Amino acid sequence: STLPLDPEADADRITAAALLMAFTFLCNAGMFLLLGAETIAAFQVLIYVGAITVLILYGVMFTPQGDRPHALFFQKQAPLAGILVAAVAAPVLLLALTFRDPGLAREGGDLQPLITSIFSDYVVPFELASVLLLAALVGAIVLVKRDEEGAP
Repeated sequence: STLPLDPEADADRITAAALLMAFTFLCNAGMFLLLGAETIAAFQVLIYVGAITVLILYGVMFTPQGDRPHALFFQKQAPLAGILVAAVAAPVLLLALTFRDPGLAREGGDLQPLITSIFSDYVVPFELASVLLLAALVGAIVLVKRDEEGAP
């Protein structure tokens, strides 16, 4: 049996998936907090939850939604997926709550070694990544503008 095709419902599902992805990034930040890497957790929230999720939501907004001739096969597997996630999450949560490593507690946190590493040892890859992200942003804007104008 196929589900009725509704472009607005598809857009709602894509938006919900992007927001759930943001929640997953928040959970990753929580794992970094449990490991004692507060700065990495803050970067995770700022970069992934903030910037990447907003970028994906803009991509969803700029993508034209049309009818799709196929059924959503994976929609039928939600109960099984929920059971599987609960079965995996319970032991992971128990392990995370019992994890205590006194070696992780450092004076001053992890910010100073991270700053020294990024701006001395890895300055070239850091700058190359920023230029690559800028080029991807400009390319996305050019593609959207070209599609709006109807040019080939």
